[in-house]
Amino acid sequence: MGPKQLVEVKAPDRYMSITWQVNNYCNYSCTYCNPGNYSGENPNGGQLDFYLANLQGIVDVYQDAGYGHFKFFFSGGEPTAWENFIPICEWIRDELPDATIAVNTNLSRPLNWWKKHYHLFDDIVASFHVEHANKDKYEEKNIWLCDKVNYLCTKMLMHEERFWEIVEYGNYLKTVMPNYVIEWTPLFDELSNNAGPWEYTDNLKRQFLEQNGTEMHFTIPKPYKDSKAVSYSVFEDGTVTPCNSNELIVNKQNFYSGWKCDIGDCVFISPRGDISMASCGIAPPVGHILTDIDNVKPQSIVCNKVHCYCGTDIIIPKRPLSNQNIIAISS
Repeated sequence: MGPKQLVEVKAPDRYMSITWQVNNYCNYSCTYCNPGNYSGENPNGGQLDFYLANLQGIVDVYQDAGYGHFKFFFSGGEPTAWENFIPICEWIRDELPDATIAVNTNLSRPLNWWKKHYHLFDDIVASFHVEHANKDKYEEKNIWLCDKVNYLCTKMLMHEERFWEIVEYGNYLKTVMPNYVIEWTPLFDELSNNAGPWEYTDNLKRQFLEQNGTEMHFTIPKPYKDSKAVSYSVFEDGTVTPCNSNELIVNKQNFYSGWKCDIGDCVFISPRGDISMASCGIAPPVGHILTDIDNVKPQSIVCNKVHCYCGTDIIIPKRPLSNQNIIAISS
């Protein structure tokens, strides 16, 4: 029996996400990653005051529109290598203490760096890249963080040639981490807004991914933050569960062409500083984080992009709808 049909992604409490690809510098250069994510052409140093002033302006617009909750998701490149990263996170903690701060990181920063800054983060998505990661150090930091933050995701990127090596290592981590959320994550054919699902050639690998999405186990206490900046998956049988983008990807439920998407609930900031609604590339830029935020506001579209690949886009509230009053934006 296949997975249940997804009929809606919803958010009971209106929340706004900022997904910020802070630059395109990364200390890794994975073969499955688009060079635009690690080339370092947009380091985006300095100008902290401008970033903070415009962030405040965006927050003001959404608060005035009735959005009571905020989530900031930082990626890159490698966001922890950005000089403005910690000052901006500290500003968010001061100005929006209930906001959720999440980071997608390769966890390559030294353990002492995480000991100094972990308190800033609610959610850490720690991607394991087998071509570059030091397994011993990755293990050490996962073990230390697993009871320090609300949510730590040990995200195994399933490199095709080293697939079973990654499975072996991920299964080992489950034996040494007292708390864990392990995600077995299929690749895309490139990490860009034109990405498509990676076609694994080995049937056993495809079967593994079909049968293994997310595994979790908790044996010791950890912080728990009751965030309302959360989306839920609604299925045809009435089941409602917290929206897990990796599960939807594994189950091939991330195809939303013809759905109404509340695209303005997720602001995306590119490494160049361009602001758009969502990160999928379906909508043109509406501003720039350093110079122009006047058109950043809530809005909805009917999506005509077949494949939704980004975890933060997948959880934007959306539902199947044929409504001629909604303007469809072409990709």
